[in-house]
Amino acid sequence: MSAVASSPIPPVLDHLRDQPDAAEHELRGLLARLAEVPDPRKARGLRHGLVYVLALAACAVLTGATSLTLTPRPPA
Repeated sequence: MSAVASSPIPPVLDHLRDQPDAAEHELRGLLARLAEVPDPRKARGLRHGLVYVLALAACAVLTGATSLTLTPRPPA
């Protein structure tokens, strides 16, 4: 018996593939869109740009993350 795929990425890609063609001006990169989000953080102590933090969070959600905390796996 094969395992059921738990990754949400294939269904998301299928959904995107089924969308009607967008006009060229509507196709913007993820980083360009995320760069439009205003950064509410204070400049003191910043190490990473907000656009990259948001991009990593988006990637984490696509791979199944549901929270910001890391839950350790039990030993095998």
